[in-house]
Amino acid sequence: MGNNCGFSVGPLGSTHVVLEDAAVLKTLPNITIISPADGPEYRQAMFAAAEIEGPVYLRVNRQKAKRLNSDNYKFEVGKGSVLREGSDVTIIATSTMVAKSLDVAEILKNKKIDAEVINMHTLKPIDKDIILKSSSKTKKVVTVEEHTVVGGLGSSVSDVLTKDNPVKLKMIGIEDKFAVVGKYDELLDYYGLTGPKIASSIENFLM
Repeated sequence: MGNNCGFSVGPLGSTHVVLEDAAVLKTLPNITIISPADGPEYRQAMFAAAEIEGPVYLRVNRQKAKRLNSDNYKFEVGKGSVLREGSDVTIIATSTMVAKSLDVAEILKNKKIDAEVINMHTLKPIDKDIILKSSSKTKKVVTVEEHTVVGGLGSSVSDVLTKDNPVKLKMIGIEDKFAVVGKYDELLDYYGLTGPKIASSIENFLM
């Protein structure tokens, strides 16, 4: 299990952040990487992980998560879920950025942009079917992650699209550089991972 992932280091900040773990581990054969978005998903992911034959990495952020899934939610390894349907752009997010992406969709709605939001809780194996189905509809894809864009969710989505449905793609996350440290909300703002800044980035992408 990966604890304190992303910028999640406690209320006063810390001397380091974890932004490359999934990218490094993704290269290991047969590993399953799960990055839950809320409490119900995390709980079910733990039970699902126990049933998997082979190595499993559960990526956990220590910030309090907004509940997104109902009591009837059924977690399935390797199967993303559409949380909001849309026709203009596909937003594929994981972990903390799923809730942020739903907020982004509401911001974009006010600007006449209809965004589809996908929770990609399993980073490996990634759900190719949901990526291809949504991208075939919207023709534009944005990935959002509290992780480096080098080898992370965006790279995995890019691999799928490049081979089977080459459409416009933008990756939102941490660029190829060493991160600064600080308080959680300040770091999200610094790296453009707040709702308004993500929405603005997507607007520019769609122009």
